[in-house]
Formats: sequence, structure tokens, C-alpha cells
Amino acid sequence: MKISLRWLNDHVDLSGFSADEVAEQLTMKTALIEGIERQGRGLEDVRVGLVEECSRHPEADRLSVCVVDTGKGRTSVVCGAPNVASGQKIAFAPAGSVLPQGLKLEARKIRGVLSQGMILSEKELGLSEEHEGILVLAPDAPLGARLADLLGLDDVVYEIDNKAITHRGDLWGHRGFARELAAIFGRPMKPLPTFAPPKGTSSDCSIRLDAKDGCPRYLGLLIDDVSAEIESPPWMQRRLHSVGMRPIQLLVDLSNYVMLELGQPTHPFDRDLLAKGIVVRRALAGEKLKTLDGVERTLIADDLLIADEERAVAIAGIIGGEATEIHAGTRRVLLESAVFDSISLRRTSARQGLRSEALARFEKFLDPTLPELALERYAWLLKEHGKGARIGKVVAAGSVSVLPTRIRLRPERARRKLGYPLSTNEMVKLLSSVEFKVTTADGRSTPSGEDSPLEVEVPIFRAGRDVTHEDDLIEEVGRLAGYERVPALLPRLPCDPPREDALRQLSREVVRTLVHECAYTETTNYSFATDVQVQKSASADESFLMLANPVTADAPRLRRSLVPGLLEFVESNLLRREEVRLFEIGRAYLPEGMDRGSIEDRELPRERRLLCAVRASRSAKPEDLVLKMRGDLEVLFRRLRLPARGRTPKAPERFAHPSMSIEWVLGEQAAGQLAALHPSIAHAFDLEANVAVAEIDLEELCRHPREPVRMKAIAQFPSVYRDLAIEAREEILVAHVLGIAEEAGRPFLSSMELFDVFRSEKIAKDHRSLCFHLEYRVDDRTLTDSEVEKVHGRIVERLEREGMKLRI
Repeated sequence: MKISLRWLNDHVDLSGFSADEVAEQLTMKTALIEGIERQGRGLEDVRVGLVEECSRHPEADRLSVCVVDTGKGRTSVVCGAPNVASGQKIAFAPAGSVLPQGLKLEARKIRGVLSQGMILSEKELGLSEEHEGILVLAPDAPLGARLADLLGLDDVVYEIDNKAITHRGDLWGHRGFARELAAIFGRPMKPLPTFAPPKGTSSDCSIRLDAKDGCPRYLGLLIDDVSAEIESPPWMQRRLHSVGMRPIQLLVDLSNYVMLELGQPTHPFDRDLLAKGIVVRRALAGEKLKTLDGVERTLIADDLLIADEERAVAIAGIIGGEATEIHAGTRRVLLESAVFDSISLRRTSARQGLRSEALARFEKFLDPTLPELALERYAWLLKEHGKGARIGKVVAAGSVSVLPTRIRLRPERARRKLGYPLSTNEMVKLLSSVEFKVTTADGRSTPSGEDSPLEVEVPIFRAGRDVTHEDDLIEEVGRLAGYERVPALLPRLPCDPPREDALRQLSREVVRTLVHECAYTETTNYSFATDVQVQKSASADESFLMLANPVTADAPRLRRSLVPGLLEFVESNLLRREEVRLFEIGRAYLPEGMDRGSIEDRELPRERRLLCAVRASRSAKPEDLVLKMRGDLEVLFRRLRLPARGRTPKAPERFAHPSMSIEWVLGEQAAGQLAALHPSIAHAFDLEANVAVAEIDLEELCRHPREPVRMKAIAQFPSVYRDLAIEAREEILVAHVLGIAEEAGRPFLSSMELFDVFRSEKIAKDHRSLCFHLEYRVDDRTLTDSEVEKVHGRIVERLEREGMKLRI
């Protein structure tokens, strides 16, 4: 939002204070000033001149030779503007001037005629984009006067951070900021010139409110004998332009001017294009309206509309309709000024993807008395500049009653909160300066003591959602007194370090290991389960924790598992690479226990902190992916110092392939599962790749004690390696084979790693070949071949006793 220093001076006298002082005080006490634009730079030497003579250039038909009286003498100028003529008052820049665009003027000959300056257009002055002709001033413009002074061009415009005033509906106009500056600098507010038209009824323009919940109060000012071709006075155009608003013509410009001045939007309708009057109602389903931006919009039944007896003519509080806009032939006008429900307007805005300056104000809490004031201000300005326009009646419908908000303020509590001594009388003075009415609790106008409670009545323009309780009043006192008065003291707080969050620490170790050692990519998903995810993951028969107010209609529940969300990322990631490795750490929610009888017996939903990982490839076999991911998880468990082992799951998860799944256990407690993705789920998610999935309960990992960190000397003697290939039944787990080998290979077997799984017609049905790397080593000597062969043979013998067969 932009505000003009000259405009502020219309409402409060700021003479004696520099633009920087004003900016600093507003930033410290009201709202952040993000930037300061000093307008009029480059116009210091531009003066009002008089074209005494104007003749055609002897060497160029499109150029004119002018003799200009600058007030200090006469000079010749060559001008190419088609509208230059003798007798005009113009903006003249002499040779040596530097224009706003940085152009430095020099005396030079143009086609043989000396030109000692320049007669300027609006574009060259930085006033607008108009460059077809020069700027012609009023005949009574003082000769030789500085143009910046005459036109009010030496303005300062402040850029306000909108976020700083989103709770302050009273600050969305110049008069609101002027009220703040009046309090800050101790200056009185200037009266606002207005004209109060009579109120009554009209036979050709009635107001009916069919949606009072969205518009409790609607007023319309009737205006006759207007001309829509009248331009706004130059000073008004410059003010609108300075704060980023494009001037159009008087009727529309006045509406924008009043909005920027008071913060209350209005909207002019061509009354001859309205069918009998105004109806404020909800839209019909599928109803259409072509708005002022030229877009035909399809409305829904909840949208709040301004309509006549036949059709919609505007989206309430946001944008007008094209069919009733002001045009060159407009002669009668209805000027709208209303109170709208901010929530209703914001919902319509979100659905239509539409924002406007009016909406930016209506979606805040506006003073419900502003609509009358806005019409009265518009009427006064129109009487001043409307050239014969007749101000008629104000027709109205509905009413708004706002009860005064009264809050008790305890001065001692305010002093304690602010941290420095502040007298009760000073608090009264500060609050009164911004129009709060302050009395003592027993109704007296002055407090009897420093600790006497105060009764504060909040002004209606602050009472909506801004100042609602005692701490808001303390904030008002603190900001007006000056935050710089708060003493710089070290806080007196306990310095006990927070307890370490074991689960958070474990999660960080998991991320570090999977990313840096196993080359996985971390992802983040929403905690909601969509209807599509539930259908694809075949979990529709499971109970979910349902949301009372879901963010989107298709995701009304919290997820039970992280797997469906992670699977949705797989196919898109495989578009650019042969294999992907993804993981997510997040929460899943189980509602079991919430459906018991009495409230006392009901349990809170259970939250599970899970690790979900997927490894997918278009070329690798499912069993190979499971094998590789098993290795990844073993690396993870080693880093976490947890003795996890695999076993056949008693009940595979929904995502698990029934014959290719592993359950990870700590002690005898299940901690999660690893499996090839079930074919039906892969088909439902349209996955053309093979996928291995793991879901691990991090809370269970956190509950299990970790093995202590022990230092181990680097091996001084070499290892001896052997490979082992055995044929085993499909149901025999690799973990079972490893357990047998570890027991039989003591104390020489150092490690054993699976590196291949093989199936073919040469192997018995329902059997597979498992191939291992075995490492033998002891710390005190180099093992002999005979020692290794003896232990290796013992391992083979034990495996054969378990029904496995050595493959040659």
C-alpha cells in the first residue's frame, strides 16, 4: 500500500517534520515503512513559461519555433509537439536542466535554429505516459513559478508493508494514517469537508437485501445530470497516479479517491442500465457474469452478488459488471456504499481467483459507519468538480448495530508487562489520543490513584478484531509511548538445558545414513490420505481418523501408512533415471480405541513415527531389489547400533508380496517389514517398474537399547575369503542361514554376506540358490588353509543337516 505525504497533510498539519521523521515514527509506532519514493526529482529547474510567439520552422514542417517568456527573460525553443500554440502557459526546462529520466538539456541548433531549452510533455515530466503533445497549464498559472510547487509534484510517497496492517482496517486509507500521526505528533485532525444528501426512497431505484448475512447494510447515492466525459482535476489525477492508481474519468476517479482516503470502497453504476433497482442476493448455480476485466465468470450458489431485478451486475465487494459500467453516455448514476461480510467475500475471491483493491479492504473489519461518510465525501467532491451534477437522495436498506466494546485496564499490570514505569495519567492521555474513551472503574474522568483500574471504550473503527482484551490495550500504550523506552535487560529465565529428544536424534541419524551412505533422496508428503490413495492401496476396509475440516474435499482423513504417498512419487522419478531410492520420515495415525462407549473410556488416536523407503527399477528383479534394500537397512541398523534381525512375517503388511517379505525384529518385538511390492498394488498405482518397500517403526527402534560404542583395533593380519553356494527351499530365510553359519564358524568366521540369489530349471522346484562371501580372520595370527577348510567344512555340514545342499 502507498500513502502520500501531501495527502496526509490534508488531514493533519505535518509542517516542521521531515519526510524521514514521519517515516521513522510510523515505523516505530504504527506500521513498517518498506520504502520512500521522493517524487518530483529532476523538476527543480522546470518553470511556468509563456509561449509569446509560435511559427513554423523554416526547414521542417513538423517543427515549430517558439519564443518563450520564462519570467526572467525571453528565449527561443524548437518544439515538435502538434498542440503548441502562442498564448499558452507551458512547462519549460532551460538548457542545463536534468530531466527525471536523466536527460541533460543543452543549447543546440536544430535544422539551423538555436534551441535553448525544452517545452515538456507529461511523459517527460514523469506525470503519465502521455507524450503526443506538451502539457498545457491553466491560463492563470503564475509566470516563472516552479512547476513542482504549482502542481504539487514534490511529494513523498511511503510504501507500507501490507502484512503490518492486515489487522488494522482503519489504516487502509490516508485518514487512518493521519489519525495515527496526529496522536504521535500531538497535532489536531483537520475537519473533513463533506456534504450530507437527504435520505429517502426512490420510485425508480429501490434496494432489497435478500442476503442480509452477507450484506447487512446497503446505501446508494442517486446522482443526475452527470457527464462521464469530465476529467478529474489535475491535482486529483496526480495524487491517484502517485499512489499507483490510474486516473480514468471523474466519476470513477472520485470513487477510487474516496477509497484511498477513507478506506471505504464505493462503486458507481449507470442507473439507466439497472432494471428498477438493486437486489443483494446469492448467486444461482451456474449463473454467469462478465466483469469489468472482460472475463465471463461462472458463479456458484454461495457467491454474494449485486443484481437488479433481471440479472447480476457485480460480484459484491470485489468487482463490477461490464453491463452497467460508467461509459461516455452515462447521465444518471447510483453510487454503492455498503457493509459486506468479509468471510463471504474471501471465499468468493478464492473460488474465482480474483483480487481487487476493494476486496483488500472489505476482507478486513471496516468501520460500519464508513459507508455514510464515504457517500458524503464523494458528494462534496462531486459538487466541487462535477460541473452541474445534481446530488439526489440516499436510498438505503438494512442496518448495523455495533455494541460498544469496553475493556478494563489495570495500570499496574500494564507497567509490569511493559517493564518500565508509566503513570496512569500518561496511559489515559496516550489512549485518548487515538480516540479511546477512558474513565475510571467508578465512572470518573480522572484516576484517583496510580493503581486505579480504568474502563476503556474502544472506538468502533478498532473494535472488530483488533482490540478485544486487556493485552491489546497494553500494546496500544506501549507502541504510542515508544518501544525504545523498554529497558534493555537480560531476561531472567531458567538456564537448564532442554532434555535430549531421543526420537529426533534417531531420525537425524537415519536421514544422515540413508542420504550419505545409501544414496537415498528424502521426500516430504502431506499427512492426509486421499480417496484415490485409499482405493489404490486396498485399505478402504480399514478405519481412518477423519477430519472435521479437511483442507481439500478428496482428502478427509489422516493417513495410516506412508507407503501410498511415497509410491505416487516413484513413476515420475523413474522418467529420468534407471533406478530411484526414496524415503520419508513422518507420522501415521491410527484411530483404534476412539470408538469406545463413554468419553472417559475413549483413547486418543495413536501416532506412529515411521520410516518408509522404496527402491524401484525398471530392469532389476523384485528379489534383487529386496536383497539390495536389505543391505541398505543392515547398514542403517549397524549405524544405529541396533541388533535387528530378519524373520518370516506372521502377517505381511498390505503392501507386501506374500512370498518376498521380511519382518525386522529387535529381541522379539517387531519393528517393521521389508518386501517386494504386492503386484495388485503396483498395478493400481500404474507402476511399470519393480519396487521394494520398507516401513519401519522409529519409535520401536528408539525404545530398544543400543549397543555401546566400543573401540576396536585395526586388524594386523590378513583375512581369508571363501565363497559358498547352497541350494535351499524357498521358505528358508537368509537370516536362518546366517545364524547357522555364525554359530558353526566360531571363532574364525568374521563376516558373511549374501551376494546372489539364483533360480533355474536345474534347481529343484520350490528351491533357490543362495551365494555368500565368507571372511575368516583372527586377531593374533594368519590363519592356515587347513584351519579355514576345517571351519568351512563344519559350516557346510551344519547347513546340510538343516536340509540344504552344497552346489558345486
